Amino acid sequence: MIQFLLELNNVSFVRNDRFILKDISLFVRPGQNWVILGKNGSGKTTLINLIFGYIWPTTGKVKVFGKTYGEYPMRELQSKIGILQGFYQEERIQRNLTVKDVISSGILNSIGVYSDLTHTQNEKVDSLIKNNPWIKDSNQNYSLLSSGEKKKILLLRALISEPEILILDEPCSSLDLSAREDFFCLLEKYKLNGQSIILITHRTDEIPEYFDYALLLKSGKIISSGLKKDIFTSENLSNTYDVNLELIEKNGQYFANVIK
Repeated sequence: MIQFLLELNNVSFVRNDRFILKDISLFVRPGQNWVILGKNGSGKTTLINLIFGYIWPTTGKVKVFGKTYGEYPMRELQSKIGILQGFYQEERIQRNLTVKDVISSGILNSIGVYSDLTHTQNEKVDSLIKNNPWIKDSNQNYSLLSSGEKKKILLLRALISEPEILILDEPCSSLDLSAREDFFCLLEKYKLNGQSIILITHRTDEIPEYFDYALLLKSGKIISSGLKKDIFTSENLSNTYDVNLELIEKNGQYFANVIK
């Protein structure tokens, strides 16, 4: 068994002579769930794009499943990573795709459906849909769903390939409180499948308690990383967000209040 599912060793990313990320190191062991927290513009999405292999580090190395990016076929590595990037994916999903098509695209590792599924793959998609009775019509056009339903379908799309790493990039950014709760209830249903989850957010109050590890990111640099219970402090969060915050823990959840 490999020691780390994911390794970032002193990774930096430069664009237009400016550091977007600088000296980032992150090591995720099998079964660990991490949250990456930071305000808008801190470099969270760039970090995720590096982890998935959409972009390459300027310096440093990225390894997944013990394989270094650039030294191993990318599609084989990416097939073991499920990713939900709501805005990016929704913008690129073809308007005529059905709910079933979108879920199926997760098996094909594409944003659309460009080839037929095998009989086994089709059965797998049908089984997943059957196990989610909230899906009323799998032939419904995806573009007609509510924001909350779209995010849940994208979550199933990310899960259909049974990934070893699941990446959720601000999955609840456009959802109201009810839809957000609904999304995390669905995630709870699948979280014991053995994969490690990486959740990107800028809100402490939407982090499920089973995320034990955290990385705080500010202006492309790590403020602190490690066990959530150790690094989630009022001082660290105030530094991360450049505002005076009081952090309150209640039943495993954290609420950040601005001190005026």
